[in-house]
Amino acid sequence: MAPFLPPPGRSFRGSRAVVVAVALLLTACAPPVRPPAFQPRDDVPLSGLPVGKAGWPSPEWWRRYGDPQLDRIVALAMRGSPDMEQAEARYQAALRSVESARAALNPQVRGLLDGGHGYSDVAVRGEVPGAPGSAQRFQLNPGHSWSNSGVAGALATWDLDIWGKQKDAVAAAVGQARAAEAERAASATSLQYNVANTYFDWQAQQARLAVARHAAASAADYRELVALRVEHGLDDPTALDQADSRLAQLRRAVAQLEGAASLDAVQLAALAGASPNELGTLTPLPLPVPDTRLPPDARLALLARRPDIAAARWQIEASSKNIDQARKAYYPDVSLMALGAFLRTYPDLGSGTRTDLTLGNIGASVQLPIFSGGRLRAQYEGAQAQLDLAVARYDAAVVQAAGQVAQGIATLTTLEDQRVQVDRQVAASAAQKGKAADRRSKGLIDDRTWLDADMQLDQQRDARLQLTSQMLSANLSLIHALGGGYHADDLPDLPAAGAGEDSTR
Repeated sequence: MAPFLPPPGRSFRGSRAVVVAVALLLTACAPPVRPPAFQPRDDVPLSGLPVGKAGWPSPEWWRRYGDPQLDRIVALAMRGSPDMEQAEARYQAALRSVESARAALNPQVRGLLDGGHGYSDVAVRGEVPGAPGSAQRFQLNPGHSWSNSGVAGALATWDLDIWGKQKDAVAAAVGQARAAEAERAASATSLQYNVANTYFDWQAQQARLAVARHAAASAADYRELVALRVEHGLDDPTALDQADSRLAQLRRAVAQLEGAASLDAVQLAALAGASPNELGTLTPLPLPVPDTRLPPDARLALLARRPDIAAARWQIEASSKNIDQARKAYYPDVSLMALGAFLRTYPDLGSGTRTDLTLGNIGASVQLPIFSGGRLRAQYEGAQAQLDLAVARYDAAVVQAAGQVAQGIATLTTLEDQRVQVDRQVAASAAQKGKAADRRSKGLIDDRTWLDADMQLDQQRDARLQLTSQMLSANLSLIHALGGGYHADDLPDLPAAGAGEDSTR
């Protein structure tokens, strides 16, 4: 059967004009797009920070320390971290949502195939109007019958997306996917920072542990000398008590450092998603010299180097497209539809009779949102609220990032000033120990004075190691605050807060 097509003529053109006029009238009822309630920040709110070329830190910033152990642990963590697996799963789910939204732009065909086998047993009972007595009732019982029926059909639909509503849905899904991609980068930079920070804390504990063990050994020698002098009546017994207290304190420090180092090793394994055995044996190495130079792009390039800020920018873009989609829900949906079907029935099996029916139709379908009970308005206002929330979160991310960078720079500056004084204290203690060693070699003092000077030098060395560890941690924190090597050069534009109230975007 040939598909039905409306005949050309004035009546068809007149109907089309009426449909267009009604569509335009209904689209005029769509609400205007208002600007976001929050003002998106286009610069980091910092003053007095250096500005200049971008490029710091580099993407694989941890390799600058030249530590193969650190490189291996970071690579292991990037492969086996549960956090990275979750971030990757969220990104892949967002990509599938983009594919789903794009698929809605394509035509679709749905088929129907149905068959049935039926049984009927008809009995007719009634009365003859006006017939006297028992003759007015009658009963017909023609018997039972079996029948078969089958139908096959196909329905093709294609949303023409005249107003671009579905394209806005695709753009919103792309924005969500790009946000998920940036969030995955944020998880990666956070993991790399935590691994490096924990690893260098373990190295710092090992360096401090070596100093603490040396100091404990010196304290044990000092206590032995005091015990001999007390035994021979040369010193008061309280001197031995003081020596025992110092030795116990230093041995307690050794135990604390050993425990802290063990916790760091366990935390490294947890970050890498591996067992401590899989992590392997770590070798103590000298701590690298902290880089206290201020990065040249701490202010201007921050907006493009923080993955959380990039994710917030893409969330704004997705929310803006959701507003467009919600606004265009007021517009009529125009679709092309085609139907084809074939029906065959055998009303009475064995009789040789059958019925065939062929159907075909093609045409346009227009759905007009005449009355929605406030649903469209609620959806639109909800989309506007989501945009306001996305802008507020973006502003909060920018302010937080600025605060973290400012804090990192201030911390490095303060620790650098402290390092100058600590180096002077170490130099003074070393000079004091050298003088004590010279006097000891000349027999002017006994070993107690020299051991005491040695323990004083160990104390200053430990203070310098603690300060170096703090500076290294602050440097790593600043690298993390600046995005850890992430850089995005295709961020979407921010919505203009001063846009006109009647803007249709």
